[in-house]
Amino acid sequence: MLGTAATVYAIGRLKDEPKVSHVGMDLIRALLISEGLTQGLKYTVRRERPDQSGPKFLPLDMRLNTFAFATALERHLGWRGAVPAYIFSSYVASSRLHENRHFLSDVVFGATVGIISGRTVTRHRRESYPVEIALLPGGAAVVCTRRTND
Repeated sequence: MLGTAATVYAIGRLKDEPKVSHVGMDLIRALLISEGLTQGLKYTVRRERPDQSGPKFLPLDMRLNTFAFATALERHLGWRGAVPAYIFSSYVASSRLHENRHFLSDVVFGATVGIISGRTVTRHRRESYPVEIALLPGGAAVVCTRRTND
């Protein structure tokens, strides 16, 4: 996905298409934010998989990144342009349930954080959804609030 985002950005820059390069940069930023959140949450939560395979961590990588990518596309292209990306994201998320590799709550949580990541970098209107990580005794919390810029 990072390669696709970088290609979109490069094509926009090479062809002097600011809107295309803007989409590419927002895709890159959404992926970077989602990956940063993934790595932070993965080792903080330390949850076992349903099939007891592998080390203890919250498995989020692909779901979170695909939903961040799809949301950034949706914010630029509208819902019709993002339908294929959301279908792909949903397929990736549901395939992990079928293989008994993730809990449903992990899938929903990963999709939600991915959507928040995608919306965070594409604040083109008067409202914003900043994401902050709050340190708590014994852990951390991801906080997303809605602000309007009047």
